[in-house]
Amino acid sequence: MKIFYTASFWGKDKYQRYYDLVREALEKTKVELISPEKGNYLDLVSKSEAARLGNAKMIHYEAIRRGIEWADAVVMEVSNEDFQLGHEATLAMQAKKHVLCLSIHEDFSVKINDRYFHGAKYNENSVWWTVEEFINGVRGNVMSERLNMFLSVNQLKYVAQVSAKSGVNKSEYIRRLIEHDQKRSVK
Repeated sequence: MKIFYTASFWGKDKYQRYYDLVREALEKTKVELISPEKGNYLDLVSKSEAARLGNAKMIHYEAIRRGIEWADAVVMEVSNEDFQLGHEATLAMQAKKHVLCLSIHEDFSVKINDRYFHGAKYNENSVWWTVEEFINGVRGNVMSERLNMFLSVNQLKYVAQVSAKSGVNKSEYIRRLIEHDQKRSVK
């Protein structure tokens, strides 16, 4: 499983030991990890692309964007709230990637309601199982299989109408139907 991990640059002085704890917990789960905290994220941008982008900030942002695109899921340490991290979390959720936002201060999942958003308040003792629980939960939910199917004209019209009304594309609407049915069958 491929994980992109990031944290606020502006919080490094205050939170670096927590950033390291999260990185170490991720590494223990045996995932493939790319992160500014490891220094390997810039490998996602070729030298020619970096030359085209020019300045270091643009190269950094492009590497972050590509890391999110590359990953199956994203983990963020958000104890130092940061506009850029919020933007990056949104990019990941729009790409249908599960995002875990960890903070030593609060659990953001009580504020943000999105099927791809997960939050947790953690400490030095709970970080290990919090990360492992997220990784294990996401492993079975990574969309890696494709299903091609035939629908009648009427079925396709119905799916198009209902998905438009719901504000999602047809594939997302069908995934939601399946997930809803799965939840009902568990009860």
